[in-house]
Amino acid sequence: MTEEFQSWKVLDKRRFLLALMKELAGDARVSFEGDLRKTSLTTMPGAIEEPTTTLKRNTKWPKQDFVIVPLEPSTGNKIMAAIGGTVPGAILHIQIEKEGQLQFGAYDCFHPECIYFKDGIDRSFVDSMVAQGLIRPYTKRRPQRTRKRPAAK
Repeated sequence: MTEEFQSWKVLDKRRFLLALMKELAGDARVSFEGDLRKTSLTTMPGAIEEPTTTLKRNTKWPKQDFVIVPLEPSTGNKIMAAIGGTVPGAILHIQIEKEGQLQFGAYDCFHPECIYFKDGIDRSFVDSMVAQGLIRPYTKRRPQRTRKRPAAK
């Protein structure tokens, strides 16, 4: 997805993350960083707890839990189950790399100005997420509403 940076508001983290994992699955890995004590990510096959050249820690202090798990077509639902069936606020950062390239990052608990899409994510996928109401473009200012004028007497 090559275009100017845009901020995104994620409206349904669980469904969005599931769709994204499905889109990028195959020769891919996903990393989670935060307080992962209540998850079972470290018990997943192929899980590692050390950063790689592509999937790095994003919090220097205090040191957070960090785990990388393989992302294959059959693992999206298993990964969601391992984090509790939803995206808990204790997970600060999520990154997905495919074929050795970082393709997605959601930092600071999906903060709208900290969502990152790269070329491996097709624009039609993003458009589909918008159409399904899972994400929307983010603006700092609330849209102005038109005021209703009193009816003429």
